[in-house]
Amino acid sequence: MESLKIEIYFPIMERMMDFNATKLFIEVMNAGSLSAASERTGVPISTLSRKVNELEQSLNVQLLERSRHGVKPTYKGQLFFEQARLGVELLEDAQKSVTSVHTLQGKLRLSVPPNFSLWWDFLIEFQQSYPDITVFCHSSERVVDLFADGVDVALRMGDLNTDDVIAKPLKPLETLFVASPELLTRHGTPETLAEMARLPVAAWESLTHGLFEWDSGTEKVKYEPIFTTNNSQGLIHYALSGKAITQLLDFSARPWLESGELIQLLPGIATQKIPLHLVYARHKYPSNLVRAYLDFCSAWVEKLK
Repeated sequence: MESLKIEIYFPIMERMMDFNATKLFIEVMNAGSLSAASERTGVPISTLSRKVNELEQSLNVQLLERSRHGVKPTYKGQLFFEQARLGVELLEDAQKSVTSVHTLQGKLRLSVPPNFSLWWDFLIEFQQSYPDITVFCHSSERVVDLFADGVDVALRMGDLNTDDVIAKPLKPLETLFVASPELLTRHGTPETLAEMARLPVAAWESLTHGLFEWDSGTEKVKYEPIFTTNNSQGLIHYALSGKAITQLLDFSARPWLESGELIQLLPGIATQKIPLHLVYARHKYPSNLVRAYLDFCSAWVEKLK
């Protein structure tokens, strides 16, 4: 039996692929092109091309189809990518676990919704607890592709519309309606959603969202805003200026409610809970850094009022 093991071992060793070449191939796949991968990694395009060629030769398989428009994976190239990237991630995590001295080290690539000011406080506390973890935080309305954009964990508000991620639910966020005392002096204080809809309203709107309706669970009311934006600071500015009522996340409104510059409307009636999730790729094994981030998030959010 021992001799059989030896006979099998050496052919396998001879066919072992270049680990660094495999990592660079995965970078090319994630970036979508040699040039984009070169910018992301700092490795010259000529080196990337050569290493992918060497990998193809060692596997005796064409992984990429090349044209003047860029590169795209062959069928076998896509299969290799899907299976190899998990192994590469596990090996990198193993390397980090034995080279770090009892501390978590590395870089986290995160995504959060725009204008989500609450998370800046969280990230400061997280890095104070893990000073050897560096953080890149991308903020955009666009729903990032976790693999293509190289994002470890994304924070997403609202309902999830994909099955390609593992979602860790956090405590839901609460929204409320606010207005300035000056606006209420001019228009009166509404007692129902229908009365509130007759006041000037500033509302959140993206390039693809144009439905303006409030739902309290027992009452649905459509309204016509005088101003819309995808920037929460713009909504706050309109409210503070006495130009319109608006709907804000609780943590965004709290400082102005405490100072008296804004007043909550229809408390206990016109509030809405918005789901909040941390998501990471379903077929990506969470690293030690990602697990530390997920656990810290859960504990931190639970402490919020």
